[in-house]
Amino acid sequence: MAIAGGRGRGYPAAVTPGRRKTLIGLALGLAASLTWGLQASVARSGALSGLTPLDVVTLRFLAAGAVLAPFAWAARGMLARLGPWKLLVLVATGGGGNALLFNWAVLYAPASHAGTIAPVMSAVMGVLLAIPFLREWPTRGRVAALAVIVCGVLMIGWDGIGGEHPGAWRGDLILLVAGSSWGAFTVLLRRWGVPALGGNAAVCVASALLLLPPWLATGLGAVPDAPWQASALQAVMQGVLSSAVATTIYARATELMGATRASSVSAMVPVFAVLFAALLLAEPLGVAKLLGVALAVGGMLAAVLFTGRRVEAR
Repeated sequence: MAIAGGRGRGYPAAVTPGRRKTLIGLALGLAASLTWGLQASVARSGALSGLTPLDVVTLRFLAAGAVLAPFAWAARGMLARLGPWKLLVLVATGGGGNALLFNWAVLYAPASHAGTIAPVMSAVMGVLLAIPFLREWPTRGRVAALAVIVCGVLMIGWDGIGGEHPGAWRGDLILLVAGSSWGAFTVLLRRWGVPALGGNAAVCVASALLLLPPWLATGLGAVPDAPWQASALQAVMQGVLSSAVATTIYARATELMGATRASSVSAMVPVFAVLFAALLLAEPLGVAKLLGVALAVGGMLAAVLFTGRRVEAR
């Protein structure tokens, strides 16, 4: 059979334009998730190389801001309507403020914890904050899925108390705050009607402008004494690839296959994070950690694919 409109005989009927868009979106979503999964290992390597959280975060947003500056300029009308105070709140919850928390956490917690606890906590907090801010009430199925996620996080956290990484609980607590902050960021983007690409570009540029003065005041922190490769890795991987490229292609994936499918693909971030932590940093994979990751990811997928939300009548 040939597709209507004519592509020649023998062309697979299954490869319709709609299916093609979905496959492209899936590829883009997986590429973004792969990059974000790698981010935790890159951040942890920065901490191990002696870079401070301020060093890593400033390098990240200077690089991301330089790449995304044209998109921030194109969104200047939206920014004028948003106002400076709301932009500062977004910077604090999803930009430089959130990144400082995340990179502070990896001083204590391994990359496998950072790449799992923060994103799953973001999912939980996003649902909870959607109740007062968006009037979206979770169904019983979604509440059950979130309970599974919380159990998974607790099992991952146990690894930081009595498992392979005793003492990592300090970083785990900070990761809980960082994940909650990102959940608030996503809800505020929806409440204030901020577009994904323009909003991300504005947050990255504003974060760079706010972080640069204190970083210069510290004499560029530990960067002059650290290997240049360590600084370049943070700028390229966290700034260009994670903050700029991955966010942009994820936004495109959402357009191609819808927000629900894109969210389900992003549930792969913790899986990639654990794999990269084991392969690149030789972090041990204990039974409790692996089971916790499985529960957390399974709960995220169930929350996105098999449960819904009730929207309160206004």
